[in-house]
Amino acid sequence: MYIVSRMLASLEARLNQPIFNIWRTIYFNFRTMPFSTAIRMPVFIYGRVRLFELNGCVKFENTEIKRGMVKIGVNGDSFTLFDHTGYVQLGSESSILIFEGPCRIALNVKIRVQSGTLRLGNCSRIGSDSKVICNGGRVSIGAFSGITFGCTIMNSSFHYTYDIVNKCYRNRSAVIEIGRRNWIGNQTTILGKCRTKDDTTVGAGSLINRDYSQLYGAFPLLAGRPAKLIHLGIKRVFSPVVEAKVSELFNVSHADTLPYEQIQDCPEDIIAEM
Repeated sequence: MYIVSRMLASLEARLNQPIFNIWRTIYFNFRTMPFSTAIRMPVFIYGRVRLFELNGCVKFENTEIKRGMVKIGVNGDSFTLFDHTGYVQLGSESSILIFEGPCRIALNVKIRVQSGTLRLGNCSRIGSDSKVICNGGRVSIGAFSGITFGCTIMNSSFHYTYDIVNKCYRNRSAVIEIGRRNWIGNQTTILGKCRTKDDTTVGAGSLINRDYSQLYGAFPLLAGRPAKLIHLGIKRVFSPVVEAKVSELFNVSHADTLPYEQIQDCPEDIIAEM
């Protein structure tokens, strides 16, 4: 009975994973990259991810280009069904999407680079039902950082405003810089002028809309709307091996906290999940 259950579970997982879409993969690679890059097929498209207004370009920097190193439309977190609402839009010739290594973009993610540059660091991840909007300026997500499901990253208000008191127009777009090894909780909103330092954790449902990069202390935990510093010294466990070990310990203790010497954790171990 156990074997049958495992076989059925494996079948269910496969049925809920969008299939590799070879035609959209070929189209996306050759539409957005030079021939010498596109022929290596570095980006794989899954399911029916919409592709439109691919007027910009896709680049790879600081990394070796490998086949399928970027996956778009995969069921990576199992928090949504594949309703085919995900899309990639590079709206103008000045729209640039840069990958600095392997990257995983989940189901129903909407990426819109109307202009400017969206930079995704090595082994960064974007969870299902998230939106990333770059309307001028720059949006950067650091290496090994995870944007979890249902988040919104938007660096523009889309409309210019006029400051009557100071007699000046205000720019509608600003830079967003998410540091390395960040973990952004689900339903978080990230707006222009947001900067986070490396190893930042953001609680679910937060609004981060200013420069947090100058906070004193390591491993900050931010939460709230707008977010503020809640705690220091909170470090996300990255390694799947370490996470499995800690899970075993909690299965025995059933406590909220578990006094234990820190197990050596290596963010690079997460490459296995890409």
